[in-house]
Amino acid sequence: MEYAVADAHIHLVDLLDRDPGFPERIATRSGSGRPGWTCCAASHDEGEWERSEALRSRLPPFVSSFGIHPQWAVWKNAELLSRLAAGGRIAAIGEAGFDFFGDRPERVRTPENEGVQRSVFEYQLELAERCGLPLLLHLRKAMDLAFFYAPRLRRLPGAIFHSFSGTERDAESLLAKGVNAYFSFGAALLNGNKRAAAACASIPADRLLVETDAPWQPPRREAGGGGFCRAEDLEPIVEGMARIRGVGAQRLAEIAQGNFRLAYGGSEAGRP
Repeated sequence: MEYAVADAHIHLVDLLDRDPGFPERIATRSGSGRPGWTCCAASHDEGEWERSEALRSRLPPFVSSFGIHPQWAVWKNAELLSRLAAGGRIAAIGEAGFDFFGDRPERVRTPENEGVQRSVFEYQLELAERCGLPLLLHLRKAMDLAFFYAPRLRRLPGAIFHSFSGTERDAESLLAKGVNAYFSFGAALLNGNKRAAAACASIPADRLLVETDAPWQPPRREAGGGGFCRAEDLEPIVEGMARIRGVGAQRLAEIAQGNFRLAYGGSEAGRP
């Protein structure tokens, strides 16, 4: 690892189930005085949260998020989320948002499905407002709802758009509306996503984040072969972003690292 890297969104437990050796590899590569690795580790239920937090003894320091994912928009973990947020145990609420990709019946944009997702989203938005926490947003085919909620998102210390799928103009408009927005990019840039590349090229540098979403959203070399995104794939993503923006990879990593600290409220946020 040649430069410090901050992964803005990763699922440590899901990755561990596919790649049991990754904590030791990350710890080794981040040791011996080399620049470090950090991340925001996402969890969505109690068991995942406990397993994710147990990895602190095996990894460099990281921060955590917890949320009710729109792909599983149920109330089972609402009380736990409230306790974690009120207790300062998480650096952000989320993933929270909307998913109308249409690949499952509950992800088709019907009035009923939208009502269910709005209900759990608004609960998390109100909790973020009350606790002064950033919101980590998952949006698929739902960018219009980011603008609908923009007057409330602007009240938050930050709105982190995970795997940003909007356009350059969407990003400009959200910032113009006063939303303290950060836009995170991942392997879509390596897979030839032209919209993501255009947005990445034009968004102000102080609004950029980089993520793997590991083990999800693998680079194309893994697609269709039962593969997954690895923690180490963060480095080629950084390099891809750097090429798009015409800067050095180390400089891009430094920018993203600084933005990570601001987006997640400081290096101590969300730690026990």
